[in-house]
Formats: sequence, C-alpha cells, structure tokens
Amino acid sequence: MCSDPPPDTVAVPWPHLALTLTAAFAAIVGAALSGVRRSTRPAVEELREL
Repeated sequence: MCSDPPPDTVAVPWPHLALTLTAAFAAIVGAALSGVRRSTRPAVEELREL
C-alpha cells in the first residue's frame, strides 16, 4: 500500500478567492446604485411600501 505524505501547507486558491470577492462586491455596488438611480420617489415613500 502506498501512502502520500500530507502537504506542508494548506493550499488556498488566493487569486480565485480575490476574483470572486471582487466580483461579488462589484455586483452589490452595481445593484445598489441601480436601485438608487431608478428610484424617483423620496426615500420616505419607498420605506412606507416595505
């Protein structure tokens, strides 16, 4: 039976994680800005509908 030794360090895909977090942040900011731009009524009226 052949057993491999454990790795010395934990393998973390930093570029992939950074790209995913950047894309998520950009999507959240884009959605927030889009909602603000499309709203023509005052914020008080928008909140009353919730």
